[in-house]
Amino acid sequence: MSRFDRYLLTQYFLMFGFFSLILLLIYWINKAIALFDKLISDGQSFLVFLEFSILTIPPIIPIIAPLAAFAAAIFVTNRLKNDSELTIMQATGFSPLRLSRPIFLFGLIVTMILLVISHYLIPTSNKILLKRQNEVAASLNAKLLRVGSFIHPQKGITFYIGGMSSTGIIEDVFVLDERNESQEIIITSKSGQLLKDNDNPMLVLQEGIVQNYDIKRQNLSTTHFQDLSYDLSSWSVKEQLVKAKLLLTYSSFELFSDHKLVSIMSNTSPTKVLEEFHSRTLTPFLALVAALIGFSTLMIGSYSRFGTSKQISLGIGILIFIKISESYANTLMLKSEENWLALYMPILIGFSILSLSNFIPTIYFGLLTGLAMLAALIASLTLLPALLMIFKPLGKENS
Repeated sequence: MSRFDRYLLTQYFLMFGFFSLILLLIYWINKAIALFDKLISDGQSFLVFLEFSILTIPPIIPIIAPLAAFAAAIFVTNRLKNDSELTIMQATGFSPLRLSRPIFLFGLIVTMILLVISHYLIPTSNKILLKRQNEVAASLNAKLLRVGSFIHPQKGITFYIGGMSSTGIIEDVFVLDERNESQEIIITSKSGQLLKDNDNPMLVLQEGIVQNYDIKRQNLSTTHFQDLSYDLSSWSVKEQLVKAKLLLTYSSFELFSDHKLVSIMSNTSPTKVLEEFHSRTLTPFLALVAALIGFSTLMIGSYSRFGTSKQISLGIGILIFIKISESYANTLMLKSEENWLALYMPILIGFSILSLSNFIPTIYFGLLTGLAMLAALIASLTLLPALLMIFKPLGKENS
């Protein structure tokens, strides 16, 4: 690798790291506030909050990475143009294709990293997160079993038990739910039990009364019951989190080898399972595509005293077109398993438009982008399944 390539790669990765960090912080601050309030109200420590925050970060990385790659390509290329470094390079005989080598290597390296994250790190982190959610939900049960104390597991919730037998039966249960501003719900019961239903904590009460007071109408309704099941999942952090859905905890090998079994186990459709598998391969390549777009759009046109706003707007417009096409392709895929190819076609077609331009650099990058997405399609259908069958990265399949 030449000194020129190393220099530009360093610049690209420095700015990629900077923009990735900014986007991650925006996401983290947005999600962490609600997560922090919920965990602390559940009596969890700051370390638990930090652990949950870290575990929710991997799934967002493939989403923000293409944006960061695009921003890095735009920033570095624009600086090179403003400092006349690109002009000097072209004057010394560097062709547009030669100038594209560093940005292509940069996008390819980021893509490879994202493939590892999508196929290994994200399913692993989701498994750990789901396990920790269940542990926190279980700790809620222990927290509620305080005889003779009024407990507030969540804002607007008051819980009290007057006693507990040696068999785990709770007695003299009182629940006050004031979360809804328009009504108050009071539940009293002679006895009950704290149980689990599909890992969700449930309060099963016997022989009690439910009083529902409508604050606006000032109307009180009373219902007597013999048995009542009350879902406590809304009291725990589990419902408030960016939840690790069961499908996202399966390895890519499991999704590929038996998508119908996974659909049954995760209570999702087979088409959704296949869509998840292909998305884990397709999404990382968006980083390569975004980096090439950022570079190629700034290579279009000559110097203008109005700056590069038109070129940058063009790049942003192409990215928006890709995301719209991607959403439409996902919709087609979910309708039928036979439409899986639609997940790849919008990007191939969208970037092939670049090759129709009159600008030579754009033709190069349009073709390069089309080849990159074609390589992603071929790898998804041949190389990736073969590697998954050989290496089984998340362990051997249970017989």
